[in-house]
Amino acid sequence: MLLSLAAILVSLVSLYFARLFWMQTNRPVVCAFVTEFSAGDMGAAFNLVVANTGNRPAVRVQLHAAESDMLKLVEQDAAQSRVRHVVGCFSSESEIPLLRNGEEVETSLGSVSSHPQNEKWLKYGAEIEISITYKDLYGRSFKSQHPIKISDRKGFGGGTWGSRS
Repeated sequence: MLLSLAAILVSLVSLYFARLFWMQTNRPVVCAFVTEFSAGDMGAAFNLVVANTGNRPAVRVQLHAAESDMLKLVEQDAAQSRVRHVVGCFSSESEIPLLRNGEEVETSLGSVSSHPQNEKWLKYGAEIEISITYKDLYGRSFKSQHPIKISDRKGFGGGTWGSRS
C-alpha cells in the first residue's frame, strides 16, 4: 500500500513538472536588436528588428524604455523630428499586433555619420536596456529585458573583412 502511494506521488510530481516544462518551451520568445541596414565610408543606417524565436505566435508585442535612456541613443544636437522617430519605436502606437513564430519585423531606427556636414542622429556605440511585453494566443503575459546597442552586429569585435568578388 505504501509503495502504491509513493508511485502515485511520483507520478503526480512527474506530471506537474512535465506540464511546467511543456508550458515553458511551447511559448513565444521575443527579442529585439539593432542591425545595420547599409553602410559606406562616411556613415551607416540602422534598423530595429523584433524577432520571435519561440515556437508559438506572440500578440500585442511592445518595446519599452525609459525616455532618459532613449535619449542616450541620439546625438545631443539631433533634430526633434529625429528624436521623435527613435522615441516612437518604443511607443504604444508601435505595437506589433501579431508576430508569428520564426518571424522578424523591422523598422528604421536612424543613422550615424562621420561627415561633419551631415545631420546628427544616432550615437554609434550607445547602449540601453529595453523591456519587451507580449502575450501568447492564450492570453498569458510575458516580459523580457535585455540591452540593445547601436553598432554593426557583423563587426561586433571592431571590424569585418570586405567580401571577395
